[in-house]
Amino acid sequence: MQRIFRLLSVALCLPFGATHAQSSQDYAAMGRATWVAFECASLASLLRDAKEHERLFMFGYKQGQFFLGALQGGKITEKDARAQVPIGLALLIQGPTSEFILGRIFEAAQDSALKKVMRTGAEVNSTEVQQILA
Repeated sequence: MQRIFRLLSVALCLPFGATHAQSSQDYAAMGRATWVAFECASLASLLRDAKEHERLFMFGYKQGQFFLGALQGGKITEKDARAQVPIGLALLIQGPTSEFILGRIFEAAQDSALKKVMRTGAEVNSTEVQQILA
C-alpha cells in the first residue's frame, strides 16, 4: 500500500498538461506519470473503485498524449528519456497512432501492477489477499 501511495504522489506532483511543460525533463516526466497512473488505475479497478479507476486512467491517458506529442516533436532529449521514462513504456513506443501506442502502454502497465498482487510465487492469491495487496 505504501508503494501505491508513493507512486501516486509522484504522479500527482508532475505537470498536468503541455502548458506546464517547459523543458525536456518535464515532458519526459509525463512518460513516467503515464505509466504510474495506468498502474494505479489497474489497482483501483481491482479494488472495484470505478470512479478512481476512471480518474487515474484519464490522467494517464492525457499525460501520455502530451508525452507522445512531445516525443514526436523532438522536445525530449535522449538523456532525459533514459532518466525519466520507464523502460516498459519506452519499449512500446511504436504503432500507427498515439491511441494504439497508449493502449499498448496501458496493457503493459496493467500487467506489471497486477502481476505483483495476483500471485505470490506460483500460488494464485485469494481475492481477499489481492485486495489487501492492491
